Formats: sequence, structure tokens, C-alpha cells
Amino acid sequence: MHGHAINSVQLLKEAGLRVTPQREVILQFLMDYQGHATVDEIYRSVHPTFPSMSVSTVYNTVKNFAQLGLVKEITVGDGPSRFDINVKPHHHLVCVKCGALIDFYMEEQPKFQLPPEATGFEIEDYHVEVKGICPACRGKSAG
Repeated sequence: MHGHAINSVQLLKEAGLRVTPQREVILQFLMDYQGHATVDEIYRSVHPTFPSMSVSTVYNTVKNFAQLGLVKEITVGDGPSRFDINVKPHHHLVCVKCGALIDFYMEEQPKFQLPPEATGFEIEDYHVEVKGICPACRGKSAG
């Protein structure tokens, strides 16, 4: 652990959210998960602790987190939204077979060739999605 691990309560407070057990457990799950969790996965994980929490509560909570910049919402193709605690600008390798997402970083912002009609368009965020077949899936087909 880095000396001053930020916990979910601090993050919620910094985002100006009231700290509720539900928000705390959902955010904590995303922090521990270290990956790209779908609402279903979050729901399955917190349900034993909070049997009364509905899928839509989980969904609304993570949507709210995403709007505040606490998490990043990632949509790949027509799959379900996934939520990522890693909000640093990063990109994804996507396996077209199993849907695995792997984070990667690019040192510098690529130079975009923006069309003339986009003059003055201020880019806030961009996401590169690289599609392919992951080693696990490639291993399965090589038989």
C-alpha cells in the first residue's frame, strides 16, 4: 500500500457526496476490484451485505459517480457499461471473443486531424479502443 491510501469515504467527501453505506460499499468494491465492473457484478458483490439494494440503485449510484468523475464509465460496442475506478486518461484493448478489457496508456496525446467544421472544438476526453483477440482466446482456437 502507498503510505496514504485514499479510502472510499474520503473520495465521497471530496466529491461532495453524502457518505451512505450503499455508496461506500459500491465505491469500495470498485476500488478493490481494480478492473472494469459491470452493474451486475457490483450488484452480485454487494447484495449479500445489502439484500435490500436493487440493481437500479447500484446503476444510479455508479452513474452518479461517473458524472462526478469518481469513476469512468466505459461502453464497449453494445455490451453493458462498465465502471472503472481508474480515471486517469487511458485506453483499452478489447477482446472481440470474450470481451476482456485491458488498460493501456499512451505517453502523449495523439495529434488529431479534426475536420474543418470542428475548428475551435475543445477536446475534453478521448478514448482509444483497440480490438483484437486476447492470448487466452487465441490459445483456445489453436488446437
